[in-house]
Amino acid sequence: MARLVEALNRFFGRVEILALGLENERSAAEVALAKGMPLEAREHARSILSVLPDSAVGLALWADAAEDAWLDEEVVTALADLTKRVPWRADVWLRLGRAGQRIGWDGARSALERAASAPEERDAARLALLDLCDLDLAAGDPARAQRWLDRIPAPLSTAPDRDAALRRAACALARGDLDGARAAAETLGEPAAIEGRAALVLARLALAEAGASAAALPPAVVTRALDLGLRALVLDVPGAAELCASLVAASRDVLVVDRVRRVVRAAGALDEPTWAAAFAFAEGRRDDARQALARGLSAGDPAAAAALLSMAVETRDLGALDALAARAKERGAAAPLLSPDLLRLRDAAAMAAEGQGIKALDALDAVTGEGAAWAEDIRRSIARGWLPAAEGGAAPRPAAWSDVLRELARTAKLLDRLDLLAATEALAVERERPLRAAVVGEFNAGKSTFLNALLGEDVAPTGVLPTTATLHWVAWAPDPFARIVVRGGQDRVVPHAALKDTLRALAADGSKVSRVFIYAPIERLKRVEILDTPGFNAPDPDHIAEARRAFDEAHVAIWLLDAPQAMKESERRVLSEISALGVPVQILANKADRLKPDALETVLAHVRDSLAASAITSLTPPIAFSARLSLRGRLGDEAALAASGWAEVEALFAEQIVDASDALRERALRRKAGRIAAELAQAASARAAEDREAGRRARAEADRLRASAAYLRRERRTIAAAIDKALEPARRELAADLRPIAALPEERKRTDASVRAYVQERLVTRLSWPLSVEIARAAHAGDETGARGARGAEGAEEASAARGASGAEPSPRAAAHVRAVLMGMVAVHDAPDELAARSIEGVVEAAIDAFAMALSAEAEVPVPPPASAAVEQRAQALRAALEAPATPAGA
Repeated sequence: MARLVEALNRFFGRVEILALGLENERSAAEVALAKGMPLEAREHARSILSVLPDSAVGLALWADAAEDAWLDEEVVTALADLTKRVPWRADVWLRLGRAGQRIGWDGARSALERAASAPEERDAARLALLDLCDLDLAAGDPARAQRWLDRIPAPLSTAPDRDAALRRAACALARGDLDGARAAAETLGEPAAIEGRAALVLARLALAEAGASAAALPPAVVTRALDLGLRALVLDVPGAAELCASLVAASRDVLVVDRVRRVVRAAGALDEPTWAAAFAFAEGRRDDARQALARGLSAGDPAAAAALLSMAVETRDLGALDALAARAKERGAAAPLLSPDLLRLRDAAAMAAEGQGIKALDALDAVTGEGAAWAEDIRRSIARGWLPAAEGGAAPRPAAWSDVLRELARTAKLLDRLDLLAATEALAVERERPLRAAVVGEFNAGKSTFLNALLGEDVAPTGVLPTTATLHWVAWAPDPFARIVVRGGQDRVVPHAALKDTLRALAADGSKVSRVFIYAPIERLKRVEILDTPGFNAPDPDHIAEARRAFDEAHVAIWLLDAPQAMKESERRVLSEISALGVPVQILANKADRLKPDALETVLAHVRDSLAASAITSLTPPIAFSARLSLRGRLGDEAALAASGWAEVEALFAEQIVDASDALRERALRRKAGRIAAELAQAASARAAEDREAGRRARAEADRLRASAAYLRRERRTIAAAIDKALEPARRELAADLRPIAALPEERKRTDASVRAYVQERLVTRLSWPLSVEIARAAHAGDETGARGARGAEGAEEASAARGASGAEPSPRAAAHVRAVLMGMVAVHDAPDELAARSIEGVVEAAIDAFAMALSAEAEVPVPPPASAAVEQRAQALRAALEAPATPAGA
C-alpha cells in the first residue's frame, strides 16, 4: 500500500510546512523512510508536529514511520488524529483499523467499517470489506462475513477477484454450503506455492466433499488434504495447524503420521499441546492426548482449545466436547468455546443416548457447517439403532417400529407423498396381523389342492379354469364364508360351497374378479394367512400381474413345482425375481406320486442344481410330496396320508414358517419399509436438488442486484446526464400541467399548500415512472456489459434470460425510492413549478443513488436454508439403515 504521506502531499500541498520553515524536516523524514530508517523519520515527523500539531502531512509521516518501526500503539495514535483532519479518506481509516487489530484496540472494527463505507475510494473500501469478512469468519459468524463480501462491487476488469473468491469459499464451507464452496473454489483453481490461505481452504473443501470422518477418508483425499494443509502450515496460515493435527489424530497410517512429525519437528513444535495431543491420538493414547490439551487449556492457550475442538470433530469425540463445554463454564466465558452448531450436536447425542431418537434428529436438523459430517454420522447411528442386526446367526431382534414408522410418515407428509404415507400406515396395521405365506407356482401345479391339505379342509376352489383364476386370500374368521371383490361391481359374499360356481358364473358374464377372500374358523389361520396365487403361466396378463403383487403382500413364499417337469426356464426366471425382492422361498415338488423313487431323486437333484446355478436359496432343501394324496389323507384316508410325504411338509411348515413367523414378519416389514424409505429418499433428494438450484438462482440474482447497484453508483454522473436528456418528453408534459400555475401570484405559489400538493402530484406522476424505467434500463445495460466482459456473449445472454422479459423494469421498491426522492425535491424547493423548465441532473443523481440503495436492500434479503436439506439427510440415513442386511455377513 502506498505511503500516506505521498497521497496527502498531493492533496494538502506544503504551504504551511514552507511558511513555518519545516520543509527540511519533511524532506529529511521522507528520505529516511526511503532509506529504511523509520526511527529517524519518526523524529523528523515529531519535530514537525511539535510546531504544527494538526499538520496532516506531519501526522501521515509519523504514522508511516511508526508503522515501519512496528510501533503500532503510535500508529493508532497518529492515524486517530489524522482521521479528524481527513475523515473522508478510506485509506486512513483502513490503516487505522488494521493497526488497531494488531494491538487489540476496541475501535478497530469501527475504523474498518468507516473505510468500507467510502464508495469513492474503491480499492481501500474493498480491502476494508475483506478485513471485516476475516474478522467475522474468525468470530464464527460466516453469515455476517458473507454480507461484507456481498458489498464488494464487481471488478472492472474481466479478471476474477481471487481474494473475494477465497473468502466466499471459506464462508460457504463454514455454513455447510458445499455447492457455494465449489463454485468459489473454481475461481481459485490450483493455488500457487505461496498461496497458503487458498491451500487451506481447498484442503477443507476436499475433506468436506468426502463427507466422512477423518478416520474413514479415502487415502487419496487424505493425501490431497494433507499436501495442501502442510503447505499452509509451512506458510504459517492460521488454522493450518488445527487441520493438520486433526488429520494426524484420526490417522492410523504410519507414513502419514511420520510425514507430519518430520515437518513439526523441523518447526520445533513437537512439545506444543496441539501436536503432542495429535500424535497421542494417532498412537491410540487418547487419555494422554486429552491431558496434553487440558494442560494447554489450563494455561489459557487458545491454540489448545482450537486443536481440541478440531480433533473432537474429526475423531467424533463427545468427551472432548464435554471438556470444552466444562472449561467454558468454569471460565464464565462470554464467548463459549463451542459454536451453537456443536452445542446442538452435543445435546442431540445426549438425547440419542437416552433413546430419544426423534428428538435428537430434530435437533440435528439445524446443525450445519463444521458439525455437518458428525451430525450425519449420528443420524445414521440413530437409524441403525432402530434396526438392530441379528447376532450370532439368530433372527433379527424387532425393530423400534414406532420410531421407524413415525419417521417414514413424517417424511412422507413433508414431501406430500400421500401414497407412501398410506403405505406406511398399512405397515403399522400389518405389524399386528398374522404372517402371510404366498403359495405360488405355475398354473396346474396343485397350489389350491396344497392349500386345502395345509388347512385340512376343502376351502380353496380347485379345477377352476386359468381364465377365471385370481388371488385367493385365506384368513381366519369365526364363521366360514367367502367375499369376492368384483372390479367395478358390488362384492359378493357366498358360502364356501358356492364359491366355485359363483366364480364360473362371473367369468361367463364377463365380470372381472380382482381378489377372493376366503374366511374359515381354522386355528392355524390365526397365526398364518395364506395367499393362493394365480399361475404364472396363465394366459391373462392381469392374473400374472396379480401373482406378482402377491410378492409385495407376502412375508414368505412357498413355490410348488410340478415334479414331472420341474424347474422350467419360466419358473427359474420368476424364482429369481422373488429372490431379488428378498422374499424367503421354500421349494416343494408336488405330484411326487407320478414318479418312481429313482426318477424322483433325479428330479430333486436337478432342482437343487438349478437353484444353486441361479443363486436361489430355499429355506430348507426342496421336498417332494403329493398334494392330492395329502388332501385325501387330511380328510381321513390314512393310506393316502402315509404315501403322500405330507409328514415332512407339515414339519417344515411348523418349524420354518409358523414357529419362525415373528422373524419372517420382521424381515418382511423391513423389506417393505426399505422400499418406502428408498422412494422417500429419492423424492427428498429431488426436492433438495430443486431447492439448491432455487437457492443458487437466488444468490445469482442477489449478485446481479449488487453488481447493478455498484454500477449505478460508479457511473451515476454519466447516467444522470443521459437520463436528464431522455426525460425531455416527460418534462414537456409536466410543463403543460404546471402552466396554469404560472399566472398565480408568487406569494400564493410559495404559501398555498394546495398548489404545492398539485405540483408534487403532477411532478411525481409525470416523472417518477419514466425516471425509474430509465434508471432500470441503465442498470440492465450495465448488467449485460459486465456479463459479456466476464463470460462473453453467452454470459450476456444467460444474464438477460435470467432477468426475463421484465428485466428492464424497476422493482416496486426501487420505484418507491425514486418517488420519495422526487417528493422530497418538491417539498424543499422554493418554486417547484419552475422545475419543469430547468435541468434536474442533480435530482436524477439522487434518484440513481436511491435506486441503487433499493437494489442493495433487495440483494440483502436473506435466502433461508431449505428445510429439504435436513429432510434429505434423514431420509437417506433411514434408507441406508433399512438397506443394511438384517443378518451380518458371515453369521
